[in-house]
Amino acid sequence: MIRRAKLQDSKAIQYLIQPYISEFAIYTEGEQKFSQSALENLLQQSEVHYFVYERASKIIGVIAYREPAHIVHFFIDQADQGQGIGRLLWNHLLQHLENGNHQQISVNSSCNAVAVYEKFGFECISDVCEFGGLRFIKMLRLKSSCA
Repeated sequence: MIRRAKLQDSKAIQYLIQPYISEFAIYTEGEQKFSQSALENLLQQSEVHYFVYERASKIIGVIAYREPAHIVHFFIDQADQGQGIGRLLWNHLLQHLENGNHQQISVNSSCNAVAVYEKFGFECISDVCEFGGLRFIKMLRLKSSCA
């Protein structure tokens, strides 16, 4: 089941994200962006929309975007990958964005997730970047490919 994330989900979300942090956080500054308090801050921002996929009362997937259309988090529990949960969350996000006035969706992808985003129609628009303690590749998906 997909639902809007609540503040009390922050610990479970942080636990879900934890195994991935070493893929893109290159300094303590980057790691701190995925702490429970940082997630609580995100969950309280009105321009950030955060959704979770829950099964048997356990959060096994998350997707979040900052208005107008920048993905800030998209993670699936490692044990549950390849079951279509990412696709369900992605489709949910597209439905949520459908009525928006955005012309594109952007994401700063970890180097390991580029292929996943390419499956969703994103294209790389930068080489590997390092900023704020994170290593990532900027990617973009035009609205024409969002239909």
